[in-house]
Parts: sequence; C-alpha cells; structure tokens
Amino acid sequence: MRSLALHLTFIVLTILSLAYVEKLRKESKISVKEKGIARDVTIKVFGEGGEEWKVGGENLVTFGKEIYMIRVELRSKSGYVVRAGSIKFLRDQKLGTLKGGVDLRGDALFIKTESAIIDLNKNLVSGDSKVMIWRNRNYIEGLGFKAYLKPLRVIIRNVRTKHEI
Repeated sequence: MRSLALHLTFIVLTILSLAYVEKLRKESKISVKEKGIARDVTIKVFGEGGEEWKVGGENLVTFGKEIYMIRVELRSKSGYVVRAGSIKFLRDQKLGTLKGGVDLRGDALFIKTESAIIDLNKNLVSGDSKVMIWRNRNYIEGLGFKAYLKPLRVIIRNVRTKHEI
C-alpha cells in the first residue's frame, strides 16, 4: 500500500512538472528564427553595374537575415579574392564579418589578417587586428587597416615597412 501511494505521488508530481514546464515555454519570450542549412553554395551579389561579387562556401546556415558560412571565398568582378575561415553576413546590408586566416589577393597585392569586416556596398575590407601586406617587393605590417578596392587605396595604422630596391 505504501509503495502504491509513493508511485502515485511520483506520477502526480511528474504531471505537474510537465504542465509547469509547458506553461513556462509558452510565457517565455524566446522566438525561433527561420533556419536553413546548405552545402557547397555560391551566392551572387549584385550592385548597380550588375554582378559584383560571388560568395562561395563549404557550409551555409541562415538565421533570418543572417548568413553564416565556413571556408568562405569571395570573388569580385574586378579580380579580388577574399578567403576566410568563416563569415557572418547580413544580407540586407551587404556587410560581413570575416574570421580565421583572412586573405585578400589582388593584382600584385596580398593582405593577411585574422579578422576583418567586408562592406560589399563600398568595396571596402577593414580590420583592427594585426595586418601584413605585400605589394610587389614591399612588405608592410600594421595594426588595423582599410582597403578600398575600387579604386585601390589601402590605409594602414601603426605602420612598419620593409622595402627592396
């Protein structure tokens, strides 16, 4: 008789606990965003002059207006290639945060840093971390940079250079 009462008590407590959890779930303000996953994806980004960039990656996950890609490569119509370990991209603003071994390559230009922000509207790549830049035979180090890609103009903070003549 005692074990039956104990079992009934556990059953009643379980039912009450489940009802309480369900009530909390309904009252919580956590919203689930739309989510999608894809593999080996290429996205075309258009500007005023038509296609401006192709963004490709190994894995793509979307949450609402945000896109996350890993092992990403961005190619501009003007010949620049940006590679990174990952990007968090806001599609409505054409703005992305690059992380993990960011490389920017262009005609006789190579920039390497650990993190950067890319603004596809302004054709601008910028960052605040350590940066290494090679242009022809010149090597430049700095802490923070802005690279405007159309027309090419690179601004570097805390510069240290090495030149070959």
